[in-house]
Amino acid sequence: MNILIVPDSFKDSLPAVDVTYALQNGIKSVRGDVNVILFPMADGGEGSTEILKYHIGGLWHWLEVDDPLQRKMNTNYLLLKDRNSAVIELAKASGLELLKPHERNPLQTTTLGTGQLIRDALDQKTDEIILTIGGSATVDGGTGIAAALGFRFYNKSGKAFLPTGGTLSEVHRIDADYIHNACTSVRWTIACDVRNNLNGPEGAARIYGPQKGADPEAVEKLADGLEHISMLIKNETGFSADKHHGTGAAGGAALFLMAYGKTKLQSGFDILAGLTHLQSVIDSADIVISGEGRIDEQTKYGKVVSSIARHTTKSGKPLIVVCGIVEGNVYTIKNSLGIIELFSISSRAADKADSMGNAKKYLEEIGSEITRKYIPRDYS
Repeated sequence: MNILIVPDSFKDSLPAVDVTYALQNGIKSVRGDVNVILFPMADGGEGSTEILKYHIGGLWHWLEVDDPLQRKMNTNYLLLKDRNSAVIELAKASGLELLKPHERNPLQTTTLGTGQLIRDALDQKTDEIILTIGGSATVDGGTGIAAALGFRFYNKSGKAFLPTGGTLSEVHRIDADYIHNACTSVRWTIACDVRNNLNGPEGAARIYGPQKGADPEAVEKLADGLEHISMLIKNETGFSADKHHGTGAAGGAALFLMAYGKTKLQSGFDILAGLTHLQSVIDSADIVISGEGRIDEQTKYGKVVSSIARHTTKSGKPLIVVCGIVEGNVYTIKNSLGIIELFSISSRAADKADSMGNAKKYLEEIGSEITRKYIPRDYS
């Protein structure tokens, strides 16, 4: 019998790989004879490069870049030699988790470091850039990335400067004459599972600004700046940001790549699933176990678990889901995902601290319970 364990990470508690090990330990404690396939997964956000390294290998390439507040830091991206591709995770250079809570202010942050990673990969003469844009600390309309790639920004006085979220409205002119030669010839693959537009009531500033540290006044300033920079780009290129779903992802981080590089956003999960041949692995399984930190009635709109559910439905495989906490009507959630059972750590733990701190122990217990309940002894 083949049991496939394919979870996302449990945010702030356990990475996806550790989740798979804990569930495997629980399963093996009851049935040592079953074959357990460990397949940690991600959706194109934080941890995506580690997941790809786990499944398909590659080489880490390290360099010094600017963090969201332009402090020097060392980080990496993944080189896939067989594809001559570079996998770059925005969160590693421009991520919210790089900042302490009191440092989070999208008026001041920039995607410059991510652009420096991209520029280095272009200098390596890679044929393809795979960029994952989840988890950003920024709402800079991708101006930091653009600046690293050779775009220049000028204010009304004709002075060049690096915009941040709070100074987008000061950009008077964009000069694209000095962009990296490979920007328009490289294949771009941008992983994103957010469909918000750049502007408007559900745009990057108003929906995601507060999560990144913006107060109401800052949100309006960010929104004005994004509208301004997108209008400048439209005047230069004809690219209308709000005709393209997902331009609001990561504070508009992909805006210049879409406008000047003529690339489109793709599902982060689907990109990772394709690179790792996930569907064929699901096809070979008898039972699939997935999971992530939080399950609620919005899960069906695009998290890892809902994407796994789509694949298991296609294959006709039973799906069991494990999570840290369930919010909402369990019956409704199970029906919407087409799963046979939903287990949560919070239903067993004394409190949140216990749930987060002892997740491994509780996942082992859940793995044992799944085995006793769903894996018959006489299975052949």
